[in-house]
Amino acid sequence: MAPTTPTRQKNARAQKKPSRSLFYRISAWLHLWLGLVSGLVVVVVSLTAAALVFEEELRVWLEPYQTVEDAGQPLLPPSQLSQAVIDKYDFPSVYAVLYKGRDRSAVVPYYADRSNYQVVYVNPYTAEVLHNQPLNQDFFRIMIIGHYQLWLPRPVGKPIVAYGTLIFVITLFSGLVLWWPKKWTRATRRQSFLLNLKASWKRVNYDLHNVLGFYALLVALVLGLTGMVYGMKWFSDAAYWVSSGGQTQTFDRPQADTTLVADPTAGPDEDRLFAQLQQVDMTQNDVGIYYPSRGNRTWGVEINPKPGTRYLTQNRYYEAHSLQLLQKRPDFGEGNGGDDLMRLNYDLHVGSIGGLWTKIIAFLACLISASLPITGLIIWLG
Repeated sequence: MAPTTPTRQKNARAQKKPSRSLFYRISAWLHLWLGLVSGLVVVVVSLTAAALVFEEELRVWLEPYQTVEDAGQPLLPPSQLSQAVIDKYDFPSVYAVLYKGRDRSAVVPYYADRSNYQVVYVNPYTAEVLHNQPLNQDFFRIMIIGHYQLWLPRPVGKPIVAYGTLIFVITLFSGLVLWWPKKWTRATRRQSFLLNLKASWKRVNYDLHNVLGFYALLVALVLGLTGMVYGMKWFSDAAYWVSSGGQTQTFDRPQADTTLVADPTAGPDEDRLFAQLQQVDMTQNDVGIYYPSRGNRTWGVEINPKPGTRYLTQNRYYEAHSLQLLQKRPDFGEGNGGDDLMRLNYDLHVGSIGGLWTKIIAFLACLISASLPITGLIIWLG
């Protein structure tokens, strides 16, 4: 018996239904298999990133030694603060003295022993040592190591994270192709932009992957690309080359004359540098004085007029003893586009570029990014 008219019409519609394009099928294949390959890395990196977004705020809230009462008197010079730390813990040297403001503890890091980094908090008015934090036992340091190298040896974990992030960026683009409706109708707009929490659990899971993935895409893309700058030198060099108009980035610290001898009557170098900074408002600026390393006789000075970010930090390098200015890194807006991009990279990566609101956005994007491999796996298994 011949098929009924409705049946023939249904078959005809099925035959006329256009297949997806080759580009779409390739994108779907890449999205599936690249997502499966990088999924675990993306989950770990995204969750550790979420844990780090509000590090500064959580430290001030949870660690009472982070703050001090403004005594209304001058801050002690760095030689007294560093000497108090050296005397108490018998350090051979310290890395820097960091002034975080008039109501914050000064920070004196000890980084000479790579296996035992320590950070000491000191009252900047009395030189009283308030707390010593071994970084191997610090929660946020543990999260950073997981974020950067998956708690694996650096030569192993760093490239896994870097290239896992590259794969994640590719899946973001392929996911956008899969998300894009074939036709924009009222129904497809609802499906593409709204969660249907009253649907079956499979549909809800699909919406969590598809809809939330779309809303987080742009921020996740920024976080991924800025992370690749830290993980892959070739990508960092390429980004600098493009944004600077074909120039090459260099990170050489200036070399000082090692034959110069200190004048004992002049006072410690760091205190003389600090005296030059007395016009800096310690309420509005973070100031750091970095000690010469073993192979380099230069002092580093940083002034950050926008605490909580890094891109406006002013960097200066001075020759030991003579305190002659050897190099002034271009401030933000003074260098080429590559210099400015590299300065912005950290603040873009951690979400601090626009203050609290951009941190909240970055935090939510990290949580969504961590969920995408999980919801995607459920879709595939289902």
